[in-house]
Amino acid sequence: MHRLRIFLVFLFLGSTCLTVQAANMALNLMDSHDYYQLSPRQGPLAEQFTTIINSPPSPIRITQKNAIRIALFLFGDEDAIENKALQMTLRKRMRELGIDYRLDVYLGRNHNETDFSAYLKIAATPPDYIVMTKLGFVQRRFLERFLRAGKTKVILYDFASPLTHWMNHSPLMYIGFDQKRATTRLASYLDRQFPPETTISALVLPEGYLGHSRCDLFLDEMLKYNRHVSRIRVVADDKQQAFEAAKVFLKETPTDFIFSCSQNISEGVVAALEESVAGSKTQTNAWGLSPNGIEDLVNRNVKVTVLFMKDNLSIAVAEAIKLDLEGKNMPTLYVANSTLMPAELDSESLRLMVQQAYQYSVDLWRQ
Repeated sequence: MHRLRIFLVFLFLGSTCLTVQAANMALNLMDSHDYYQLSPRQGPLAEQFTTIINSPPSPIRITQKNAIRIALFLFGDEDAIENKALQMTLRKRMRELGIDYRLDVYLGRNHNETDFSAYLKIAATPPDYIVMTKLGFVQRRFLERFLRAGKTKVILYDFASPLTHWMNHSPLMYIGFDQKRATTRLASYLDRQFPPETTISALVLPEGYLGHSRCDLFLDEMLKYNRHVSRIRVVADDKQQAFEAAKVFLKETPTDFIFSCSQNISEGVVAALEESVAGSKTQTNAWGLSPNGIEDLVNRNVKVTVLFMKDNLSIAVAEAIKLDLEGKNMPTLYVANSTLMPAELDSESLRLMVQQAYQYSVDLWRQ
């Protein structure tokens, strides 16, 4: 415990290096194609696991001596719909599987990497499983001590890019989406939809995981399609910053489309479009669903949403724990499905797609 406290203090003192470390992190990641080529046995295991995810729950077949302890590490606002949906779906699936467990929820702040209280609490009483919903420099270094010790199993939630230097002491499972595939599909759809004269602007993230796998790739794809992106601005993954940046875009020069590199950016852009008369014909894209997601599509502020089958991630967490408790073979990587939800669909079709993506937590999105 004392050593961990010293280590976390070191992270605080060295916080100026975090940006460089985050940028370098992208160089150490593998996509699913490369990972399955490197580990051929993983492909069939992943297919079997996907079948489990898409099937009705089958209760655990062993008798537990004690309840397992799960530490769920969330970020941002605990009452945010995404965080509430994660917990709701995980609890429901664990109950259906008949697993005896205790879930302890810890909260980290997205914009405060110097508050280590949650990390210290987890380290003081190590759980059986840690479910980490963000992987930056601090989280990566924190988890490495558990990976090396091997007693606490680590599950990375919403992160499906295995780290090359973790191959010898891998997490129990990486669970997430293929961001590159989703971005490539989005770019292809927009190129088919846009007239040649369409003006495009972009709000992108700083260097990092999503900055590399979404923002850079989208700009590269536009270049491949001979689409000129006239203005590009780097903003934080923050709704208010995106709102201010979009207002500047709309005030300077009319634009037909503003590419949003994250859901927070998208929500900021939509807010700017709703406020601006100049933005009445401008559209953006979305990633996942906001509380007003369907309405934004119907109102045509959002041209297309990349809809992630998000509840499947929480289902995968529960099923991974079950397989581990049963001692069965399981993949190290699970890549959930995503699809495009275009504004051209009628309201009923849009709602059916949301129902499929949020099969356990859909009621939260209807509030």
